[in-house]
This record gives sequence, C-alpha cells and structure tokens, in this order.
Amino acid sequence: MSKLLIIIIAVVFFLVYYFLTREKKKLKKFREEWETGKFIRQSEDMESISSYWSNKRNSMHDYDGIDQLTWDDLSMDKIFQKLNYTQTTVGSEYLFNQLREINLSLEHIQDDEELYALLANNQKLREKILLILSGLGKRNYTNSTSFFYDISSKKAKNALVYNLLALLSISSIALLLFNLKWGIFCLLGSFLINTIIYYRNKNMLEYDLLSITYIASIINAGKRFLSVNQPEFTSYENKLLKNMKPIKKILFLSNISSLGHKGGGEFDTVFEYIRILFLLDFISYNKIVKTISNHQEEYREVWRFIGKLDAAIAVAHYRKSIDKYCTPHFIDKEELLFEEMAHPLIAGPVTNTSSLGKSTLVTGSNASGKSTYIKAIAINAILAQTINTALAEKWMMKPSYITTSMAIQDSVLDGDSYFIAEIKSLKRIVKLIEEGKPCLSFVDEILKGTNTVERIAASASMMEWLSEHQGMNIVASHDIELTEIAGAVYTNYHFREIIENGEVRFDYTIHAGPSNTRNAIKLLEVLDYPQLITQQANKLAEQFTKSREWGEIGH
Repeated sequence: MSKLLIIIIAVVFFLVYYFLTREKKKLKKFREEWETGKFIRQSEDMESISSYWSNKRNSMHDYDGIDQLTWDDLSMDKIFQKLNYTQTTVGSEYLFNQLREINLSLEHIQDDEELYALLANNQKLREKILLILSGLGKRNYTNSTSFFYDISSKKAKNALVYNLLALLSISSIALLLFNLKWGIFCLLGSFLINTIIYYRNKNMLEYDLLSITYIASIINAGKRFLSVNQPEFTSYENKLLKNMKPIKKILFLSNISSLGHKGGGEFDTVFEYIRILFLLDFISYNKIVKTISNHQEEYREVWRFIGKLDAAIAVAHYRKSIDKYCTPHFIDKEELLFEEMAHPLIAGPVTNTSSLGKSTLVTGSNASGKSTYIKAIAINAILAQTINTALAEKWMMKPSYITTSMAIQDSVLDGDSYFIAEIKSLKRIVKLIEEGKPCLSFVDEILKGTNTVERIAASASMMEWLSEHQGMNIVASHDIELTEIAGAVYTNYHFREIIENGEVRFDYTIHAGPSNTRNAIKLLEVLDYPQLITQQANKLAEQFTKSREWGEIGH
C-alpha cells in the first residue's frame, strides 16, 4: 500500500512540475515577444483564416467591406500578417474579418479602445488570457463559424436509426443477464451491424467532427475564462457567464465522441470498440449540433468573446512594436488630414503630412513615390476605422468605405484585356457612389490601358464625375495634362526628383502644386541606352511641349 501511495505522489508531483514548467516557458516567451515586438508567426492557411469573413459575407445581401481587389491592391494580407499576434484560430479569423469590415457608425471603437488599453497596461491579466488562448491554439479548416448560420444540413442523417441501433446494443448486454447464449448472439450481431454502419458513414462526418472537436475546445476555453479572477475583467466574465451556461454540456458530449481519438493510450482500441458498438460518434455529434442549434446566439457570443480578446492583444502588441501611432479623430466634413504618416510595410519610411480636400490629383515622375503615398493613405484609412490605429502623429477623416483601382491585370481566363479589366475595376467605385455610400476612393494611373487622346479625355471626365458626387477621391497619374484640365476642381500635389552626377534621386515627399518634370528619358540615359534613342526622345518631347504637336520620326 505504501508503494502505491509513493507512486501516486510521484505521478502527481511530476504532473504538477510538468504543467508549472510548461507555463513558465510560455510566460517567458510571451514576455520576450511583448518587449521586443517580434514573434514567430504560426503557419496558417489564408483560406482557413478567411472562413469567418467568407461565411459572414455570404450570409449578407449587401456587403460593403473591403472587397478583394482593394484588399489585393493594398497588400492587406501582409498587413494582416504583421498584426496577427493571435494565439488561436478564432483570433485569426476574428482579426481578419475585423480588418475587412468597415462600420461607418464606429459604435465599436470606444469599447475596442478600452479593451486595447486594458490588455496593454495590465500585464498580469494579459498573461493569464494568453495562457488560456495558447491552450486553445490553432488548427486549419475548423470552420467553427459555419455553425453561426443554418446548420440543419450538418445534422447526421438517420439519427433515429443510430439511436435504435445503440439501444439494440444496450438491450443485448441486458439480455446477457437472463440468457447468456442469446445475449452473446445478439451482442455480436449488433456489433457487426454497427461496425458496418460506423465505417460506411464515418467519412461523411469526418470534417464536421473536426469542427465539433475544436468547438468543444472553444467552449472549454470559455469555461477557463470564467475563473480569471481579475477585478478589471469581472464585467467581461459576467457577459460570458450568461452565454456559457446553456452550452456547457457540449464538453461532456465531446468527451464521449473523442474516446480513444487522442492516440497513444493503452485502452484506445477498447474505447474505439465501445464507440462503434454504441455509435457514440454519431449520437453525440447530433446532440452537439442540436445543442448549438438551440443556443446559436450563445455559441456565437462565446466565439466572438474569445476572438475579440485574442485580436485585441494582437492590436496592442502591434502598437507596441511600431515607432509611432495615433488614435484617429473622425469628422463629418469631406477632409483628410494627417501628420507624419508612414506606410506600414516599409522599414524606415519617409513620412508625409497633408491636408486633403474632396478631390486630389497627385502627379510625378516614375518611381517618385506617388503609388506608395496613396497606398499608405488607403491602408491607414482602413486601420483607423477597423482597429482605431493610424501610423501617424495625427489622423483626421470622415468615416468612409475604402475602395481602390490600382494593380490592374488582364485576365486570360475571363477574356478581359487590360483596359476592360481597368474599366470594370473603376465601375466598382462608380457603383458604390451611385448607391449613395460615402466612399474614399483611390485610383492609380487612371485609364492607362488605352491611347493618349481617349485616356486623357476619359480620365478627365471620370475625375469630373467623381468630384461632383458624394465622397472623396485621390487620383495619381503620370499625365501632366490632367493638372491643366482638372485644375479648377482638383487640388494638385506632386512628387519630384533630383538629378545629381548623372543619377536620379527622389525625396519621396509630397509637394504642393502640379508636377512639371519628367524622368522617363533620363532613366534611359542612366541605364546607358544608345545615345541616338535618348537624343531623339528628348527632341520629340521638347517639340511636343512647345507646339503640342508630335514631330515625325525618320526625317
């Protein structure tokens, strides 16, 4: 007896030591990541991460968030990766959706900001939350948010048959007490039938069983959050408690369906036979689906609670990792003002300060910084309205939907030429404005996919239309002619270059007024193009500038 007691004490001591040391290692890691602002990103599939956003968008008749073209134009996947200091799949999906969803009412901003501040300043609370979140962890393709919507299709078919077959197994065991021979016969028959049923239907539920397992882990994490015991967290716990009560039994049902699934245990084979004999996977699965179906809102709120906490720590961590940021100020006027704005993806960026009105035209030479400037504005406008953060010393804007037309590509699959792809992209902006939605639009190199005369004419007309309708617009172009045509309604800004010792240098700083320089031919000279080419190019350009007519070549 004394030996058994010693063994039990040793096992308990080992388990306590193991969990304490594991927790200490995690805390050390979290503290290093918080101090340095650096972390190793966990491998996640972007299609999996986007599932919450995708499910939510597909359930809505009218979606006004960041569309795919705008998202791709601004390299928002990379922005997301820089921000994604989340510990769970729930957090990743929540943060991804948060960055894609523009809510013009901004009703979430104050609550979010209070949570960011709480988690940034309260180390003890933050670390307790991180430990719970890391226990939940990340798994690809759990699609746990698909259970927010119509889940009638997720119920396993023939649920009554499964219950009757399980009852047959129970009856067979009971029969053993009265007639051993017939009890064994019935039990073997029942096991054979249920084994066939189990393996024929198992693959149909395998994907959903993965979701259910992770859902159970989400609810278990919610249960752990109820015992955080931090005064500042009490109000959050109270909200969670109300939603946790009706769905707690999912934990018990999940434990039944996961018997022998974890692997490595001596009794795993025995447990699997028990699951087969009583068809526990299918019965407990249907019970879980029914519980979620009856308490869909409570499950959704628990999921969002965990996602919001995880995403909030990620935002607080991101703020700590960058040199400067501000919380934006929102106004009703169609104005955009910022000081020392930076691009989030550029290390050691040149910052810019601007006060922009309704319509802005930015001109400048190749590689001078036009595209980077308007992309930086667009990205910060998204971050300001989604996570209440702008990479600037000051940021002021009217709440607006963000849409862009920038990195246009032709499509072989769709049969679209570059110009067709371009005008389709611009039509998105027109449609949004025609629907009466406040929009901050960005167009880079407007209508460059066609001939000069029609490009200038169509661009000027498009710009005029934008200036006369609701919303702000910022256009970047090489076409200096547009500064003359649109000068009455567009405020002109430009980027410039300096040529020193045969080299072209840029200051990447925005300047008032239109551009009056060109550098394309100079770049040909820098790259040692034949002198005859560059001389003739300069001659033709000078002639056109003076007379507005092109000279003939070959004379």
